[in-house]
Amino acid sequence: MKLFDLIKNIDIIHSSIDLKDDINNFEICNITRNSLDVKINSAFICQTGTKTDGHKYIGEAVKNGAALVILEYKPGDFDGAIKDTPYIIVRNARKTEAQLWMTWYGEPVKTGNIKVIGVTGTNGKTSVTYMIRKILEDSGYKTALFGTIKYIIDDKIEEESKLTTSDPDELARLFSLAKDAGVEYAVMEISSHSLELDKVAGLDIIELGIFTNLTQDHLDFHQTMENYKKAKAKLFKMCRTGILNADDKASGDIIEISGNSGKNYLYGIKSRNNNPDFYADNIKYSGVDGAAYDFIGINTDGGGFEISTPVAGEFYVYNTLAAAASCYVLGIDKKIISGALKKVKVRGRMEKLETNTPYSVFIDYAHTPDALENVLKSIRTFTEGRIIALFGCGGDRDRTKRPVMGKIASEYADFCVVTSDNSRTEEPENIIRDITRGITGSDFKTITDRREAIEYAMNTARPGDVILLAGKGHEDYINEKGSVRHFSETETVFEILNKNK
Repeated sequence: MKLFDLIKNIDIIHSSIDLKDDINNFEICNITRNSLDVKINSAFICQTGTKTDGHKYIGEAVKNGAALVILEYKPGDFDGAIKDTPYIIVRNARKTEAQLWMTWYGEPVKTGNIKVIGVTGTNGKTSVTYMIRKILEDSGYKTALFGTIKYIIDDKIEEESKLTTSDPDELARLFSLAKDAGVEYAVMEISSHSLELDKVAGLDIIELGIFTNLTQDHLDFHQTMENYKKAKAKLFKMCRTGILNADDKASGDIIEISGNSGKNYLYGIKSRNNNPDFYADNIKYSGVDGAAYDFIGINTDGGGFEISTPVAGEFYVYNTLAAAASCYVLGIDKKIISGALKKVKVRGRMEKLETNTPYSVFIDYAHTPDALENVLKSIRTFTEGRIIALFGCGGDRDRTKRPVMGKIASEYADFCVVTSDNSRTEEPENIIRDITRGITGSDFKTITDRREAIEYAMNTARPGDVILLAGKGHEDYINEKGSVRHFSETETVFEILNKNK
């Protein structure tokens, strides 16, 4: 791509070359922020990170053939590293990278007229995106879904996801594929990390932004809950319309911080008295078979319409409310909304395994204190025997939530099995020790090896008990001692059952 075409949409503070002289309109063959990936005619982006500063690697990038260097600042002459290599200085290198990649792929969101729906929040993002996608599909729209579990484009392209929200180059590639497939709506999870790091800056305008909730997580990155909240608020600076949880006190702050000039709607449960635009009334829980309620709000003909969910728990009422309110605002017929939500189940989210045993086994992604509490409360509503909660906490992540997770599990479960969960570079025994410091209300056992822990829980279970395998959800790997190996909880459960026949 020609240089002038590539940089036409970015905010340039200074350039070492005349950007009006066509002699400088040379060819760029690649964009990268890694100096090792630079090749002849690459554009090298210098990003200031938490561990290192990309500006330190200008010399290496130029040596490898960089034709353009994109900087945030120019300290002296970098010891002569740039020499005669053209450079431009921008205000925000991360935002610039996101914009460059969308330009590189031909602005697929704009030229494809793709309406983007972004969901952010500590918990519920994956479920809400799947629900919205199902409603839109049942309405006849071509959709794409980008999130934690998979990338799905019009049911024709399916790829395993690498991150909750992809890096800018991957995101632009996915939207290019979506454009080629004729996608009309792209539904995506947008993490606080991606917002803070401007990964989605290339999307420009988001049709609908949805906020589910804000509870403790990712403090290893954001440091404080206030910073975490501010990161979430960035989504609503980009949105035409916001859909936010009225029953989460962070929603008001997010609206105020974002200064969103578009329309915002609130959803919630009627009894919470937060005057939402859309609310659930007459909620009826039917144990393991889910819940039903009346969806009422603006222009819903007074009585509204019934929504039922195939998954138990108040948290699923909130997830379906968010999806229903969003699609109702988009003008989707209420019968389609109701019909679609009856059928949506998401892998690794309150997923009941068909074990044909006198006890039940559920798998859930709950890896935050709030998520673990919600799923345990839900299971309590239909459990005839004991709840056996098996869980751990991730390494190299927020350490402060570990004893909190232990406390919550011991309060809402009858027995806890504390084990490893993606310990990464930490010793799993140290993480387990942090968790058990919070356990006060129930018996527990620690077993470092997750497979052995699952087998112990299954051998310990009695008729009527429910085993909750929490924290892994859809994941089919374990990251230990810096290496990743295959591990599926579903496969493990059935391997143990077959062995015990």
